[in-house]
This record gives sequence, structure tokens and C-alpha cells, in this order.
Amino acid sequence: MSNSIVSEKDRKRREFILTGNPMAVVLHISLPLMALGAFSYISSIIDTIVVSTTDNQALSSVVMISQIKALISALGGGFATGSSIIVSRLIGRGEYDKAKKAANTTIMLFFIVAVVLIGLLQVFAVEILRVGRLDDDMIAMGLGYFRVQIFSLGVGMFNSVFMGLEKSRGAMVNITVINITSMVLKLAFTVIFVNIMGLGTTWVAAGTLCADLSVTTYAVVNLFRKKYLFKFNARETMFTREFFKPLCSMSIPVSLGKFVFSMGKVIVNGLAKDYYGGDAPGALGVSNQISGAVTHLTTYSEDAESSIISYNLSNKYYSRMIKVFFCTLSVNLIITSIGFLLLTIFKAPLSMFFADGNPEKAELIAKIFGFESIGIIALGVNSAVNGLIYGLGYTKLSMVVNLSRLFVFRIPSMLIMINCFPEIGAESLGIAMLISNVGIGLMSVVIGIVCLLNIKNHKTKDNVKL
Repeated sequence: MSNSIVSEKDRKRREFILTGNPMAVVLHISLPLMALGAFSYISSIIDTIVVSTTDNQALSSVVMISQIKALISALGGGFATGSSIIVSRLIGRGEYDKAKKAANTTIMLFFIVAVVLIGLLQVFAVEILRVGRLDDDMIAMGLGYFRVQIFSLGVGMFNSVFMGLEKSRGAMVNITVINITSMVLKLAFTVIFVNIMGLGTTWVAAGTLCADLSVTTYAVVNLFRKKYLFKFNARETMFTREFFKPLCSMSIPVSLGKFVFSMGKVIVNGLAKDYYGGDAPGALGVSNQISGAVTHLTTYSEDAESSIISYNLSNKYYSRMIKVFFCTLSVNLIITSIGFLLLTIFKAPLSMFFADGNPEKAELIAKIFGFESIGIIALGVNSAVNGLIYGLGYTKLSMVVNLSRLFVFRIPSMLIMINCFPEIGAESLGIAMLISNVGIGLMSVVIGIVCLLNIKNHKTKDNVKL
């Protein structure tokens, strides 16, 4: 595609990101992505609600399997982030031909990876669950669910690349519409499979897979549409060292950081089960999901921020990059403050709702969440700084942040609570989450200040050269 036939709509999107009011740009890209985060959150909530009506063992199995899924998808997520940054930089510089080739290469690569990954995970499904510290009863209960989730994992990995490309060109309305449709289908399939047909836990995952496939269908239709910016053509790829060097340089640290952090969640769930019983991982997972009603939104705002920062870095708009960061930080602080207040007010009914009316289960969830919720605002700060780090291409620094969150704050604090304060019981899980979230928030403040000083002194540069 030559630059001369790029659609006027795509040109206007680029111009808006580079010259529009910073807050308007942040909101324009963040709000649809936050809607995506909300839909993703609702999807996980539906699974939790449906499964929690069975028994605690089933809930804990699903929670632990979901963490294993997140662990594996983290590897692909890092490369999706890296490719999105590269494409954003190229579009920011107006190099649409190279942007298309980078997009086509990533799409082909992820299609191959998704197919291979699905095959390998299906073969070693039982062994993976054992490594994830599920006992035989949990494996028997959750194996079918996990096998379906493996297909969903591969499909979701491909979808995340497509969504990243849409984000990099600023096409946010498309993302919103397809995800609303996907969530409606998810809800419909779950109601049909579970509530009407009375099928088991495995069919909860089947509903998710059907919804994910609807997004894939939309992606494939667009990728072969004549006027689409990233229209797929296998001949217009760049499987070269010049492309893979910056891609790996940006992606591998993000992948490793997310992978290790997700692995830490699996470790935490294993410790929770070993020391506090089979109900503890489920209660912790529900607490995570309640706080996720807020933190999911700020996680997606960091994705928007990283693209905007990438655009502006490629044009050396340093002061504008600083404004974008503070706009994102302001949005995150407003969201997390309101979210913390609302979740605190409705903590008891939310806990009872997710416990399906079981007072003992609800009490445990409320105790854990009572501590975890205090760190919600700190995670909002962390998300704003993460978006800045990704946009600048400091992905090695992002890996350090994720590793610190796990090995400096979360696991040590949990081991201290287990060994020094055993009388507190499963409530210790919430205290460990509080220490971890607040600790990473304070660390992010320091990192953010250093990054902003580098921008102010023009010490950052666009290091993507294709």
C-alpha cells in the first residue's frame, strides 16, 4: 500500500493523536479500551457466578485454571504489546507501508504460534494442571474446562494482536462495537448452555470460546477487506532481522515480566490451598475479581497511553508526552478513587452475591477484599506509569516492575504472614495483596519521576528503525 492511497479517515486519526487536545485524545482512545476491559471483566464474572453456584472446590479449580491460562497468554501478550508499539511508531512517522508489513508479519506469526500452542497444550493438559498444583479431584473436575480454555487461549491470542493493530491506528469505535457484540454472545451462550440446557462447568468455557470466535470472524473479514489499512497479504511481510530485533527487544522483557508475574499468581494460589484449605484460592480469586472491576479499567488505559506516547515520541513531541501522562494519571486516579469508594460501600452485598448466599464463604471473601481494596488507587498510579514505560520502549524496566511486584512484595509478604502470623488464617492473603499493591504503587512513583525527567531533558528517542 503506498502512502498516497491511505484513507483520509486514517490520516485524520493520526493527525488527531499528534495535535488534538491531550485529554481529548486520551479519552478518545482510553474509553473504548476501558469498555473492552469492562466486557472482559464481565465475561470472567459470568464464569465465576455460574461456577460458584456449584461448590467451593469447583470455584477454586476454575480460579486456578484461569491463572494458568493467564500465565500462558502472558507470553503472547508481550509480543502483542511490542508489535503494537512498533506499528504505532511507524504510523506516527507516516510510514504506512512499513506499518502494514509489520502488521502482516505479526498476524502471520501469531496465527502459526496459536495453532502450535493449542496442539501442545492439549497434549500436555493434565501435566500442566499438575504443575499448577491442582490435586487429582480438581483436575478431574476442571480438565474439560481447561481443554476448552486452551482453544480460547489460542483464539484470544490472535484476537489480541488484531485489537492491538486497531488501537495503533486509533480505530476505537470498531473495538467497542465488536466487543459489545462478543459479550452479548457470551452471555447468550452461557445462559443457553448452562441455565437452559443444564450443562456443566466445561460449557461455561465453551460460551467464552464461541464469543471469542465471533471476534476472530470480524478480524478475518477486515484483514481481507480491500480498503483496510492492514489488509493481509502474505507477500507483504518482513521476516527479517531488522524487524525481529526491535520486536524481540521490546516484547521479550514484557512477556517474561507478565509470565513470571502470572506464574506468581499460580504459586500464591498453591500456597493458599496448602496452608488455608481448598476454599482459599476461590475466595482470593473472587476478591481479585471484585477489585478487578476497577483495576481492569486502568490496565486498559495504560494500553491507550502507550500508543499515544509512541506516536508522539516518533515526532519528538516531548512536552506533549508529559501532558499525555498526566492526563492518563488524572483519569486513573478519578476512576480508582470512585471505584474504591463504591466497592467499599457495597463490599458486604458483593461478597454475599459471589458466595451465592453462603455466609461463611462471604465472610472470607469480605475479609480478603477488605485489605486488597486499599491498594486499588496505588494500582491506578502503576498503570499510568506502565503506559509511559511501554510508550517510551523501556520494556526491560517494565519487566523489573513486574518481577518486583512478585518477588519483592507479594510472595515475601505472604510467606511472612504464613510463618509469623498463622493465627490470622486466610485473611493473610488480603494483607499480602495490600502490601504488594501499595509497594508497587510507591515504586511506580519513583520510576515515573525518573522517566518524566528523561523526557523533559530530551533523553528519550525513537529506537525503532526498520
